[in-house]
Amino acid sequence: MTRARSADARTPVRTGRRASRKPAGMLPAALANAERGFHIFPLHAYSKIPAITDWESQASRDPDLIREWWTRGPALNVAVACGPSRLLVLDLDAASRHAATEPPTAREGRDSLAELAVRHRQPMPVPTFCVATPSGGYHLYYRADRFPQLRNTIGLLGPRIDTRAQGGYVVAADSRLRHGHYQVLDPREPIGLPAWLAALMTPPPPTEPIRCENRPHHPDAYVQAAVANQTARVRAASTGTRHRTLLLAANSLGRLVGQGILTRHDAQAALYDAAATHIGIERFTHAEAERTIGDGLDYAAQRTTSLA
Repeated sequence: MTRARSADARTPVRTGRRASRKPAGMLPAALANAERGFHIFPLHAYSKIPAITDWESQASRDPDLIREWWTRGPALNVAVACGPSRLLVLDLDAASRHAATEPPTAREGRDSLAELAVRHRQPMPVPTFCVATPSGGYHLYYRADRFPQLRNTIGLLGPRIDTRAQGGYVVAADSRLRHGHYQVLDPREPIGLPAWLAALMTPPPPTEPIRCENRPHHPDAYVQAAVANQTARVRAASTGTRHRTLLLAANSLGRLVGQGILTRHDAQAALYDAAATHIGIERFTHAEAERTIGDGLDYAAQRTTSLA
């Protein structure tokens, strides 16, 4: 009897020690964010970098998949994919007092948001679900079901205000960086995105595509190949490289204009036609395309003429 009791007494003690030594990791945080209705995916431990490829399509609320991810990497951080979660998140950055490139009076993102609300005679878009970031900023979450067209922006609403929506993600509550962690400040459900904010972020409707009746048909095969190559580059340019790609293409064709082997009209027509695929997307406008093409052609043509 005595031996049996002592054996029974020892068993839960050993089990308790093993359980206490096993770290919970980030799995509870991952499950908690999924329970809030957010589609999540893993980031590398102590970082903001996705730990999986094609994160937007793989983001999930499935607890079994989430457990599988965090069983393989208990310390993995958690990210919220905004598009699948039907969220828009305002990322209000803090002014860094240690950045040499900034004045000591640099504004906080929350100050910019307050000024924006006053300027548009609207109340501050709070309270809503809010997470404090390790750097002293804030993530304000909003339901964006009615505004699926919204994308990420950087500084569009004001200094130190970025947004994350379709194609974007934010580091989730309870994730950890080397210098701190993300902490829930207001746990209430995200409110609907105010219409006045959505209007400020809505891109203009696409303009009518540029129709070029007189496409270049230069007899010189070299010129035709150059035009085809540069216009293909413009059409394939990604959002962050459109301006530079179009400028470089205009520079390249501008050298041919300066040499007198391609007319300016033909160069403009070809470049406008290629750039038209981007107009109306992510605030790329006809005026920007026209200005960039003109600058590139003028610079290259003048330089080629001066060197002749």
